[in-house]
Amino acid sequence: MLTSKQSVIWFAILIVAFAVSSCTAGPAVEAPATPTTSPTQPPVTPDPTTTPTPGTTPEASPFVADLPSNAATEFDTDFSKHSVPYDEISTVLSKDRIPALDDPQFIGIEEADEWLSGKEPVLAVEIKGEARAYPVQILMWHEIVNDEVQGVPVAATYCPLCNTGIVFDRSVEASSEAGGERVLDFGTTGRLRFSNLVMYDRQTESWWQQASGKAIAGTLTGQELTIIPSSLISWEDFESEHPEGRVLSRETGWDRDYGQNPYTGYDDPSRSPFLYSGPETPDALPQVARVLGVELNGEAVAYPYEQLRKEGVVNDTVGGEPIAVFWRPGTASALDASKIAEGDDVGAANAFSRELDGQAGLDGTPLTFSFEDGRIVDEQTGTEWSILGEGVSGSLEGHQLEPVVSVNHFWFSWSAFNPEARLYDPESAEATPQEGAGDPEVALEADFEVTLYQGTEALGGSSVAFSEVLAEGKPVVLNFWAGLCPICRNELPDLQEAYETYGDRVLFVGVDVRPFVGLGSREDGRALIEEWGDGCAW
Repeated sequence: MLTSKQSVIWFAILIVAFAVSSCTAGPAVEAPATPTTSPTQPPVTPDPTTTPTPGTTPEASPFVADLPSNAATEFDTDFSKHSVPYDEISTVLSKDRIPALDDPQFIGIEEADEWLSGKEPVLAVEIKGEARAYPVQILMWHEIVNDEVQGVPVAATYCPLCNTGIVFDRSVEASSEAGGERVLDFGTTGRLRFSNLVMYDRQTESWWQQASGKAIAGTLTGQELTIIPSSLISWEDFESEHPEGRVLSRETGWDRDYGQNPYTGYDDPSRSPFLYSGPETPDALPQVARVLGVELNGEAVAYPYEQLRKEGVVNDTVGGEPIAVFWRPGTASALDASKIAEGDDVGAANAFSRELDGQAGLDGTPLTFSFEDGRIVDEQTGTEWSILGEGVSGSLEGHQLEPVVSVNHFWFSWSAFNPEARLYDPESAEATPQEGAGDPEVALEADFEVTLYQGTEALGGSSVAFSEVLAEGKPVVLNFWAGLCPICRNELPDLQEAYETYGDRVLFVGVDVRPFVGLGSREDGRALIEEWGDGCAW
């Protein structure tokens, strides 16, 4: 029940867009070459409570016949534990045939500029103020880099068949006997599931799905790695925003054709994914269409690059959290031309929270972004924002938006691992209530997000989708108003009377439509609320 102080909840409206995504792909993998040196492997400290003795052969059991070929002879782990059917996993190469990097070396921007072109993609991450770039031209040939940034053990990973660049925290919970945390080192199994890289940890030799960070077979089955926000952006954007950043060196100890793409033409929409065997891909998009996937609080949404290219910015709500997806041209596809630097411009996309901390002076109101003349700006202050979410000019210059974990995928990959996900589609703008949120029958053909002027305690947040208001299970009175609307002022006493009579059974919602009717500003709306004060049902 709304209190008299909360009364009718007046909202500032933000229309939510939804968009469709698509994908297709298909070339073969070039076998890795022999190393020029033998890179030093980091010391491995097995956990005696979980790790089999190296060199031993697992005892025969009924499940061994179902394992992917050579798994029982190449790996020492408890394969009786697994969370996915083994027939979904295919053997392509032998264990470590694609060698992970375990002793990565880093160089400065100026030195890396000698061999990185401006539009080449890099996997960028920033941890505790230190920014690092892992060029895709190197990741293409190694797929995993075991690293440490500011004391945080990380694995920078890239699966070229799915275009998934993901950075993980390598720390997981230790066994119940040992307690605390343990740090894992990762290698490549040579296996694929739904064409996605299956990694393994060297401590227990459990198998991990790169697309999700979940252990799917072996001793640690069921554990999940923490994903650290990262982005696939152009080298030009990285060096511009992080002039003091560090870059993975080409001096890896391995002889590889860094800069060459062994998957030439793979992201051609007319092609099919290489060795894909899995759920049927929805035909909303080509199988290898690029999408940016976001998952928050149990809701997953895919944002197609083609749609992002048209809009530049998307304001949305995912899992009840207001987010924005930025897109910017200038990043080459790593999977198009034979030379990565010459790939088609596919752009880059990143996701951020639209809420800034209280220091920004926005009273907790989520920002609304738009794409104007090639610039990303917020409507509240006119500040311009970079592709990495930093205010670069305007009153919020220097402020940093909080990154939301988002992962690039091809459509076939995203839909295989997230079959229940929503596909952003501004044409249909269809919204489905989250599971467990009121009556599952409730759905809107056109939903919209509302930002609260007040009443946050009643609805549990500063921003909410109208479908979630309906999902409260009460009748809703929806009133449209504007701060300088004389008719709106005249009807306020009637609304107040209705609220006082029915407020314990009915939700009263007011939507400020001033952006569409030109009757006042946000400040005029707030002034009207203050004028009527606690005596009104807002």
